[in-house]
Amino acid sequence: MTRQGFWVLVGLVSVSGLGFAFWILAAHLFPAEAVGIAGSLVSLSTFGAAFAVLGLDAGLVRFAPHALHPRRLIRSVVVVTGLLAGGIGVLLPLFILSMEAVGSGARVPLIGLSLAFTIGTVWTFVMNGAFIAARKAQIAAAELCAYGLLKIVLLLVVPAAGVVGLFAAYTIPLFPVMLTGFVLLPRTWPGENPNGEPHALRDIAGLSVGNWLSAFGYAIPYLCGPALVLYFFDPTTAAFFFIALQLGEILNYGSDALTKSLFAHGSREDRLAGALKAGVRNRILLVLTPVVALGIVLASFVASAVGGAAFRPHALMIQVFLLATIPRGLYQVVLVELNVNRRPRALALCGGVFACATMAGFAAGLLLHATADVLPAAWVGGGLGVLLFSRHLARRPVGLTTRGSNNPQNR
Repeated sequence: MTRQGFWVLVGLVSVSGLGFAFWILAAHLFPAEAVGIAGSLVSLSTFGAAFAVLGLDAGLVRFAPHALHPRRLIRSVVVVTGLLAGGIGVLLPLFILSMEAVGSGARVPLIGLSLAFTIGTVWTFVMNGAFIAARKAQIAAAELCAYGLLKIVLLLVVPAAGVVGLFAAYTIPLFPVMLTGFVLLPRTWPGENPNGEPHALRDIAGLSVGNWLSAFGYAIPYLCGPALVLYFFDPTTAAFFFIALQLGEILNYGSDALTKSLFAHGSREDRLAGALKAGVRNRILLVLTPVVALGIVLASFVASAVGGAAFRPHALMIQVFLLATIPRGLYQVVLVELNVNRRPRALALCGGVFACATMAGFAAGLLLHATADVLPAAWVGGGLGVLLFSRHLARRPVGLTTRGSNNPQNR
């Protein structure tokens, strides 16, 4: 579990660190308006991918190791998520066309790039889940690292292409990496597992939908936040908000690495030992606490380094987003417990609680005419709220699992 967790960490830190470097370079090479629009479109398209994946990537981690025909199961997931991502990608232009900051000549290319990025991202989610479930997290790590490097290289080539070039630099490198994953994926799973059980797509639907609703609820504030800041404030403020959010995501990926490895291990063992769960929780605190404290102290310096002198007055954004990573990391451990115990309703409830609590805080800030710098406090409140709620659910299993204990997905 530790070895796979290391590779998951390498992949997530690589893609987040290189992604953060991408936006730092973009902030210096492109106007703040272009960065704000492109960042909002990336968030919106990722939100569409999170919607389209239907939680089936988590379903693969939980059920593929025990499936009689794992390749067939993975192919079914790829087809379903790709079709749904295509449909959602067609709807995204409705938001793009409503933005007055986007020139008419840039709208059609941005629409096409949004569609491509949504499909590519959802398939990347599925492939990474399949690689992690197969204990081949090193492949997922290599692909994520390659994607991060390729988009930086392409960014340096297109600084004169405006917002279209910026979004293209973020999108196009995803496809050669994704195609490589499609070639390698059949080599990591057998056509037939002699010790497996028959699992059709509908058999994993219950837990997958629970994860989808959980992830969808959790993604709403993270992925819609920059777009809402763009709508209620201005592109420059949206750019600063998006960069601060990305910095917090770097720390979130660290806790994600540990919990994804814990999930894969618990899925194969079909149980989650309390001592192992406590150990992962302690590691998350051991890593996050000093890093968050250091980040808060150095927030002004970090703001100037990544966004220039204009970003320095917005250092509070960075400090608050860093604080939000601690409850989020602890919450991920509880989600693993709910997944291993196959409790889709509890998972869905947790996502809804976080979305409602965070967006309520965000709306309250807007109604009170708060500055954009304090809006990330909604993420701290939402994280603490869902952590307490999820731990309460984990201690009270009765009435929160689906009926039919003989059905493996509902136990």
